[in-house]
Amino acid sequence: MLKNSNTFLLFAAVLVFLAGCNSKPIHELILADTAIKAAQKAKADSLATDLYRKAENNFLRAKQDYREGYYDSCRNFADTARQTAEQAEYQALLKQSKMKGSESSDDYGSY
Repeated sequence: MLKNSNTFLLFAAVLVFLAGCNSKPIHELILADTAIKAAQKAKADSLATDLYRKAENNFLRAKQDYREGYYDSCRNFADTARQTAEQAEYQALLKQSKMKGSESSDDYGSY
């Protein structure tokens, strides 16, 4: 009886592990999409063009891999898209603050 119980527990553990490995990366896609939208709102498409474009390309690849059932690859591309979009947003905001800083120093120079 104990042997059957151990076999069942081992089988259940393997099933849980395998189900976790192939779960659909919906959360990762949502995070990547949100990060890209935030970067766009920060004008990263014009102030951090290369990073923003890389984020979009990685996101498009993630969506394609999702449609084709390549969930591990999708997860990787979505994570890369999110990270790159966050970098693009940061770079765009940094450029905006530098532009505002130079404008305000110009205002003080005229006094």
